[in-house]
Order: sequence, then C-alpha cells, then structure tokens
Amino acid sequence: MEGSSKKERKDLALSDTKKDQSGVVFQISIFFLTIAGSALAAFLYQKSVDEIAGIAVMSGVGAGIVWFLLGKSREDEGLLQGNAVHVNRFVIVYLLSLIGSFLFPLLPTGGWPYQVIFIGLMLFGNQLTGICAGCTLLMISVLLQGGGSGPFFIYFISGLVGIAAFSALDEGFKIWTPSLISLLIQMVCLSLQEVLFANEVFSFRMFFIPEINILVNFVLLMILLKIFRSLVTNREQNQYADINDPEHPLLLELMANSRDEYFHAVHTAYLCEKTAKKLNLNDALSKACGYYHRIGLIRGENSWEKVRDILKANNFPWEVERILQEYLDEREKIVSKETVVLFFCDTVASSISYLFSKDAKIELNYYQIISAILDKKMESGLIASSDISFKEIEEIKNTLAEEKNYYDFLR
Repeated sequence: MEGSSKKERKDLALSDTKKDQSGVVFQISIFFLTIAGSALAAFLYQKSVDEIAGIAVMSGVGAGIVWFLLGKSREDEGLLQGNAVHVNRFVIVYLLSLIGSFLFPLLPTGGWPYQVIFIGLMLFGNQLTGICAGCTLLMISVLLQGGGSGPFFIYFISGLVGIAAFSALDEGFKIWTPSLISLLIQMVCLSLQEVLFANEVFSFRMFFIPEINILVNFVLLMILLKIFRSLVTNREQNQYADINDPEHPLLLELMANSRDEYFHAVHTAYLCEKTAKKLNLNDALSKACGYYHRIGLIRGENSWEKVRDILKANNFPWEVERILQEYLDEREKIVSKETVVLFFCDTVASSISYLFSKDAKIELNYYQIISAILDKKMESGLIASSDISFKEIEEIKNTLAEEKNYYDFLR
C-alpha cells in the first residue's frame, strides 16, 4: 500500500510538472509570436524601420505583461472557470485574435470586432489578463493603421463594458442581458465616433458601419459563447453529474473503508445541496463537497494533502478543490459561502448522529439544537472572514431545521 501511495504521488508530481512545462511553453509562444508577428505586419504595411522597431518593442512590452499575468494567475489559481489547467484555450484565443489584429487595419476603423476579443480573452483567462491582452492587440491594430488615438479609446471602453458585463456570467449561463448591454454600448461608442469625428454633413449613412459592426459582433459573440459553453459549462455540468453519483468508485471505496463515513458523506451532501439551493448557490458544487470532504480517509488520513492528491488524480473540478482546501487546510481562511454551507452541514450531521447514537429514540428540537450549533461555530471566529451574511445564516438554520423528517435516517 505504501509503495502504491508513493507511486501515485510520483505520477501526480510528474503530471503537474508536465502541465507546468506546457504552460510555460504556451506563455513564451505568446511573447515571441507577438513580437515577430507585429514586426512582420509592420513591414508588410510598409512602415519605416523606426516604426517597425517601435511597434515590435511596444507589442513586446504588452505581450510581456500578458505573459507575467498569465503565469501569476496560474500559480495563484486566479484564472476563471478552471482555466489554470487549460491555459492552451487562452493561448488559442489570443493567437487567433493576434492574427486578426494584423488584418483589422485593412477594414474601416468602425468595423473592428474588438469587443468580442476582449470578452473572449476574459472568459478563457480572467478580467485583468483579458484587459491587458485586449489592449495589447488593440494597440497593435491602431499602430499599424497609423491613425489617431480615437479608435483605441472607443474600443477600449466598449471592451471594458463587455468584460464587466460578462464577469457576472454564472452556471445558469444567462447571456442575453450582458450581450444586450455590451452591444448597446458598442453601438453608442461607434456612433459617437462616426458622427462627432466625421468631416461631413450628418446623414443616416454614417450609422451604416456601426450597424454592420454590431451585427458582426453579435454573430461572433454567439459563436464564442457557444464554444465556451461546450468547452467549459456543459463539460463541468456533466462532470458534476458523474461525481455526484453515490455509486462513484471513490465513494464505493470510502464505503468499503468505513460504512459510517460513507453514510455521513451521503447525509452531508444531501444537506449541502438543499441549503445551497435555498441560498441560490451552486448546489452541484456544494453537493460534491459534501460527498468528498472526508475522501482522504481512503488513503489513511483526511488531511488536505491526501484529499488534494485524490481530487487531482481523478480530475475533479477546480472549484471542488478550492472549497475543500478552504475547509480542510488549516492555513486557509473560510471565505466562500459554499465552504460555510459545508462547515455547517457537516457539523449538524455529525452532531445529530452523535445524539442518536446515545439514544436512538430521543426526541429533538431540531431548530434549537441547530441554532445552538451554528451560534457556537460563529462564536469560534472560523467564518469571520467569509462572505456569508446574518440573513443567510438564519436561512441556513431554517433550511436545516425543516429537514426534521430526513434526520430519522440518522437514527
């Protein structure tokens, strides 16, 4: 068993090393391809030697910032939607956008689809990386075109609006409101550019290019969101459906190790799901954390290190790792609401099971007991750094107390 455990740790370490190496290669490719590509594009646009050098240096600085932010975000697990283990997605979006940045100066200034580029870079990276990468590519297009700074600020503002609007995209994948807001602001910005900076008499023909731009942006945005949903959202939903099966191999291994721990995991997962739904949280995530918060026991002890190795070996969603690390790692503070839900549900399930183990026929005042348990945990200061509100804690108390019929399964 010890030899097998050592082999698993070695395989995990080797796998992580390969992922880190591939991530570094992707980051380096962004830097050098941006410099080489922008210099070549400037040459093809018949820029002077000084201009070619300037564009190469400026694009290199921007790409260097993206390289740094991407690497730091991977280390800090700050990339959205688990992109830390799929950094190639960001690189592909960036390189496609880089090619576009070389071609856009051939189009009218009002026809550049930069808002979609900003949004795509954010969705497959994070907000800060998306802004810096989008600005770098936008700068390249503006420098290659050789016009004024007006287009940069127009697309910069509309890109920021797009990132802000789609930052709130949740597992419900409600896209129409952020899409409408983004495209509306894009239309306003482009119309201002065409009307205010045009040296001709006002006419409705001025709005032709902005209208075409909005149409193209809408089509590209729908394609982007469809790809994003298929790669990230739907895949994670299917993954949660698999790991939240009580007959998952890991859970069956836990049952073989200890039936009591298995059934405790089942009860905790049920309570987590009910509570998370009441608070409008990610119930699939909360349920998974309830199932696997003691899965380290199948490797001898329920330390965070054991749990982390098991989750990584079985490719669990990054969010499950994040919540369980907050819950199990003593060096971490409990911040997420899902972690608070797990904390309370685990404690309530354990406490009621203990009381029933002393007297299976005892009649309990569930609200009183649950309130006392939660109040004591709050007084301990363990959730002082969390995002949970007092109103939500009361909702947790009420939700758990309403499950009095379910607690008969704990007798």
